[in-house]
Amino acid sequence: MFEKMVRYGWNVLSGLFVLACSLWLSGPGIAETDTPDYRWYFMLWFLLWTIGFLLQFKQRTKSMGLVLTFIPTLYYLFLVLRAMELF
Repeated sequence: MFEKMVRYGWNVLSGLFVLACSLWLSGPGIAETDTPDYRWYFMLWFLLWTIGFLLQFKQRTKSMGLVLTFIPTLYYLFLVLRAMELF
């Protein structure tokens, strides 16, 4: 029971974090350069998180799903810590 609560809490928090960061980074930039207005490749991190989330529903692929949800979360956490100059 406790394991399920921790896993569901992890999925909610990491999903919201990855979605927010993906939407923020894929949105229009503020630079006056030739960069495209929307960079949709940042949404691939959320797609990877979603695949990991879906893999957690089967007992055989639960651990692989947890690993796949950790990858985008750790990537964005690293970017946030670098931006705050804490890492």
